[in-house]
Amino acid sequence: MKKFTLILGVGVLMLLSSCDNGVEVLQPIVDPSGVLATTDPVPNKSKPWMEGIYTVESGSSVFGKQVVLKWSNDNLSIFTSKNAGYAVLKGGEIDSVFYFEGYWRFRTSTETGVLSLQISKSEGGAILTAKDSTGGEIVLRGSFGNGTQPGNAEVILRLLRPFSDFVKQNKFYILAHRGGGRNSDYLGVSENTLQIIKQSEGYGANGIEIDVKLSSDGIPFIYHDDDINLRTTQKGVLWGNIEQFTWNLISAFVTLKNGEKIPSLIEALDYIIEETSLSFIWLDLKSSRNEIPIVTEIVLEMLKKGYVKKRDLQIVIGLPSEDKLNNLVKVKDFTTIPTLCELDINSVRKANSKYWAPRWTLGTQTPIVLELQNEGRGAFVWTIDDPAFIESFITEGKFNGMLTNYPSLVAYYHYTR
Repeated sequence: MKKFTLILGVGVLMLLSSCDNGVEVLQPIVDPSGVLATTDPVPNKSKPWMEGIYTVESGSSVFGKQVVLKWSNDNLSIFTSKNAGYAVLKGGEIDSVFYFEGYWRFRTSTETGVLSLQISKSEGGAILTAKDSTGGEIVLRGSFGNGTQPGNAEVILRLLRPFSDFVKQNKFYILAHRGGGRNSDYLGVSENTLQIIKQSEGYGANGIEIDVKLSSDGIPFIYHDDDINLRTTQKGVLWGNIEQFTWNLISAFVTLKNGEKIPSLIEALDYIIEETSLSFIWLDLKSSRNEIPIVTEIVLEMLKKGYVKKRDLQIVIGLPSEDKLNNLVKVKDFTTIPTLCELDINSVRKANSKYWAPRWTLGTQTPIVLELQNEGRGAFVWTIDDPAFIESFITEGKFNGMLTNYPSLVAYYHYTR
């Protein structure tokens, strides 16, 4: 992994270049000596007034004709339908002027670059800092670059409208596949890791799906494939089926493709509770053995911790097969365990699952979705990556959420409703 540091006027970006696939990913790191360091944090009361649909008056080569602006924790994200593009920025405010620094990226390719934006006092800054603000015209002006080039191309974003009442009043779960996206999406971080979970909210996700395996000594951990292989890991001393090894061996000797370590299920859930505002976790069971008893014990304990921390968080155990369903019903009081069932609706009812999750190729299935929702259950669809299908399932379907490798694209089509 090669690393380069790119100095900007108000911040620093770290450019990561993978030798394996030639991918460059820019991540914002605030320069302690830059302008952002002299600003105050963006007031929380200002953030909702910034969110909404913006017209792109300049910069359409990257951002298309229209974008969505959405806050997640301390990051301001921008979503566009063009090439599943997104931007992640850090921000600050001083004297009613707002400054933002970060990067943009096309999710469907390796194109990326720096991005700098500003809201002047006269074009929205005064409104955003007013004591009793009710919103108003907001314009962001700035520049963007390509790759390591400084930002010199103009970008102007003008607020068109806030989010609709439908969007504000109806929770829709945007679930990032494998924690944020498959390795094949070249995000500079590996799937199913703490690192990609940390970044998933910036991509537009408010929930994630992660895969659960079981070590030979019974420790659940996060990993997708059956084998230790070069798709997901660096070449090391362990090889073959990953579940044949103890957790100590896996954690010590398996390094993922981008240098990360495999997290245990407890580590991942604890990190989500402590370090993110994600509100939905789908645990996709991938073990060849019966992991439901130990996973259930961990989930119930973590839900208690989330409650104590006052976290708005659901954790559900996925049931992708008849074998997993049969293992579930052997557990005492199984109908009280929070589950998500991918099988038919009779299986959903048998397990008393909170959610049903059919494959997208079965269509929108609106009558069945509404039937289950009337029973107090929810429904998700998986895994949709094609822009046309994402748009049609959001506009025509009645699902409560969607699993995808392109959460930024789902975010765009959802928030523009």
